[in-house]
Amino acid sequence: MVRLLKQMISSEKGQALPIVLALLVLGGLTIAPSLSYAATSLNGSRILAEGVNGIYAADAGVEDALWCLENGISPPQQLPENINQMQVAIQTEEKGTYTLYLGELIQPGEHSDYLDVDGDMVEEEPGVYKYTITVTLQHESTIHLVEVGARIPVGYSYQSGSANSFAENLSTNDDELTQTLDTSGAWLLNWDLSSSNPGVSQENPVQTQTFYITGEGSQEGHYGWVAANRQDVGLVGEITGTSYKITAMATRPGDGRTTAKIVADVMIGEGMTYIISWQVAR
Repeated sequence: MVRLLKQMISSEKGQALPIVLALLVLGGLTIAPSLSYAATSLNGSRILAEGVNGIYAADAGVEDALWCLENGISPPQQLPENINQMQVAIQTEEKGTYTLYLGELIQPGEHSDYLDVDGDMVEEEPGVYKYTITVTLQHESTIHLVEVGARIPVGYSYQSGSANSFAENLSTNDDELTQTLDTSGAWLLNWDLSSSNPGVSQENPVQTQTFYITGEGSQEGHYGWVAANRQDVGLVGEITGTSYKITAMATRPGDGRTTAKIVADVMIGEGMTYIISWQVAR
């Protein structure tokens, strides 16, 4: 018995077969999932790359529509050439005249041209700026004001109590001031004037609200506004113009599958273009 066992152990015949069979079984169990994973990964990478290319293509459609609106040309419904091997359809909707107030688009009153609003930012010393909102009467009637405010640039903040430094202000009281942050991180300053109810008239056609802000960085994106208690005047903003909703959709020419869609809300007026929102939609 011992002798037979020694012969079996010392013999090399058939010893590789169980190993080969085990490897075949193991390979059969792992190859299919591995191939499936590789196919899924490749497909995911392709879809991701296609989506990025689609976003660039749709972005080109929005830019083309903006250029047309800025130059008084009716935007096309489709780009004449494919971008990134994709067709780009464009829809432009005119929404009417709006003004920016507290970071939102608001329809002004019927006689909003009775008032003019301007916001001016001047550096007094490094990092310190004097900001002045000027409200000017454009009509013969007296108009009383209930709010005055401004959006100051991102990275800047109101210097507490600085409105009290200017006696001619519509409001010198910080208790009447409300400060909120918009979605971009810019401070929105708004003075409630309902208690004092100041106005502009033929005898006093210009009113101002001056204060100091501190900060550094780009000075773009600031604007002022005023609200009047006359129903036919309502809100008047420094940034006023025609609002448009532009939708650009990129699709594959072969099967028409949508790869990207961009929706932009913009306002254009007096040689100015203001982007309200720019979103990649589902």
